Amino acid sequence: MKQYSKRTSILHWLIFLLVVAAFFLGHYLAELENTPEKLSLLPVHFLIGDTILILTLLRIYFRKKDGEPAPANANPLLNKVAAATHSLLNLSLVAAAIAGIVTVATSGVIEVLKKGDPSLLPDFEKVGAREVHEIFIGVMLLLLIFHVVAALYHQFIVRDNLMHRIMIRRFKE
Repeated sequence: MKQYSKRTSILHWLIFLLVVAAFFLGHYLAELENTPEKLSLLPVHFLIGDTILILTLLRIYFRKKDGEPAPANANPLLNKVAAATHSLLNLSLVAAAIAGIVTVATSGVIEVLKKGDPSLLPDFEKVGAREVHEIFIGVMLLLLIFHVVAALYHQFIVRDNLMHRIMIRRFKE
């Protein structure tokens, strides 16, 4: 096996796109005043985060079920770093989503959404779980940057076509 399964690859890229969307939407929401726009966009952010959580768990399951390609490096230490990076990325995605769910559950925002009054939106800065949510997002972003840089290094410096492993398109073995 030289590539991840097609469904693992699809989930990988879909999760990536959703993380980008959630990140930018989250920053946009943090800058918005308590307006009807913010009230209408908060559930979208929550839904994206919940979807990321579900798809990440599915991807972990399918990666175990379908198997994975042999390690990309001849160096066992680099293979351990790659495996740790993947595991920590998954862990940070799951932890950020759970911390987001706890933020929603403990902030009172659900009741505000039911009432439809943006003036009642809580000050999320005062919700403890929000800080944990942001810490896990920061860790995830650092790991993501490392992951992307390593993939680009392999693709364009080492030129070993490492990125073929995670592409949706199937390549001949």
